[in-house]
Amino acid sequence: MTIVGYEEQDDVVYINYNSKNELTETIPARQLLATNPILLEIYNYQNDVTLETRVEKRINKVEYMPRRMQMMIIDYFEVNHSGVGMQLIENMLSTGKRPPSALLIALINTMLQSKDGFKSRETQRNHWSQCKQAYTLLMDVLTLFGPEMFNPVWNEFAYFKLSCSQSMDDESGQYELLNTKELSAYSDIWNYVDKVLHQPSHHLEARCRALVLDFFVNVLQTDLKERLGDDRQVARSLFFATLTNASLLACTKFDKYLDILLKGYPNENEHLCQLAGDLLNMMITISCFDTISSFDGLVSQLYSRFQPMDPEACSQLMQAIKYPTFLIALLDKAVADTDVSRIESHYKKFRNKKHVPLRLEKVLFYVLKTKPNTISPEALYRHALIVSKYCMCVLSTASIVHKRPTLREQVTNTALEEDQLILLIENHHQALDEWEAWMEHCLAQFKTIDLKLVEKIRWSVKLTRLTMVEYL
Repeated sequence: MTIVGYEEQDDVVYINYNSKNELTETIPARQLLATNPILLEIYNYQNDVTLETRVEKRINKVEYMPRRMQMMIIDYFEVNHSGVGMQLIENMLSTGKRPPSALLIALINTMLQSKDGFKSRETQRNHWSQCKQAYTLLMDVLTLFGPEMFNPVWNEFAYFKLSCSQSMDDESGQYELLNTKELSAYSDIWNYVDKVLHQPSHHLEARCRALVLDFFVNVLQTDLKERLGDDRQVARSLFFATLTNASLLACTKFDKYLDILLKGYPNENEHLCQLAGDLLNMMITISCFDTISSFDGLVSQLYSRFQPMDPEACSQLMQAIKYPTFLIALLDKAVADTDVSRIESHYKKFRNKKHVPLRLEKVLFYVLKTKPNTISPEALYRHALIVSKYCMCVLSTASIVHKRPTLREQVTNTALEEDQLILLIENHHQALDEWEAWMEHCLAQFKTIDLKLVEKIRWSVKLTRLTMVEYL
């Protein structure tokens, strides 16, 4: 089932979806949130477009740049006037002409070339400016012509071969001097990701590599989002191809890729943190299609790495994940691995039970009463972060968010049934007050404690309270 949109009738939001018989039908949003909220989250992920790469805006004609213009561009690149060459490329793109694959590879090689020759600050600044110009051109090509334009580029990696109908262009021989095969130094995209995420990020070379990774991530995301209609299309996506090989029809083992993404957590570089998060969210998206992957498998494999993380790493990872349902599944394991001595005996049953959509009993009577297994300032902070995020995600998945044509802002309505709203109204104050009082009692036991850490713990508690109050 694939969601394709929504409409509002008598103040009730309905979700349109394509069922197996390929007919468009409707289902109340509340019903969908109660049974399969991940479908709405996939829809939101698919439509969270920061780059305007809509299929309907693509240029479909196959008209390449004139050969004479290509030769001029090559000449400028060969005499180190790549800035002028890139301006000519931009002019050709404005007329709807497609660049040949060899030229796209040349742009990437320009960004990844050795920086040994750039000794002075001026030459480094000029090269960085040209790299940003090359990045902009590559993104323009993605916007105008789509991710398939770059299929031959992926085969530049040493051991990754993508089967594609598009081959290197006849003119590629003219680009021989420009093809320095920079990508052949990496076995595949994940080897490249590993190198980028785990090297000093202030060097010019590192910044240029990160810019190329940013481009590759955009290509992968654009391609995946266009294929979320069904499992078969997702299995043909570029990202799925990077996780498996042609002989495998499913991907259930993510350990290698998770280790690469999480090795550097917490990452102080905001750009690299964002790129790692984008790759992780693509992995989560793939796992939602159970005929080709495993949602529970990814949750378990990620939790084994989440469990030993310090508070800052936990916080960064939780903020990176865009799927509330996945986060709840991950944190279900975390709140099961806690001290339950404060919990009344008849509510301890929630320890090994998964969260039930649109039900709040576990949050109010179990999660908010759990304790970390060890009492230390860092353990309290980590636990506060987990409890706070759990509550936020549960209420997020109990909300219907949509836009009305007459309003620019989003409209948010509750999806909870009346009995659950009453339960929240009657119990949230006591549950939060008791949690806060217990936290303050624990903090008072420490003779010395970092005041900044105390403020972070108190802020997590306050944020949880604000989330519940604003929901009501």
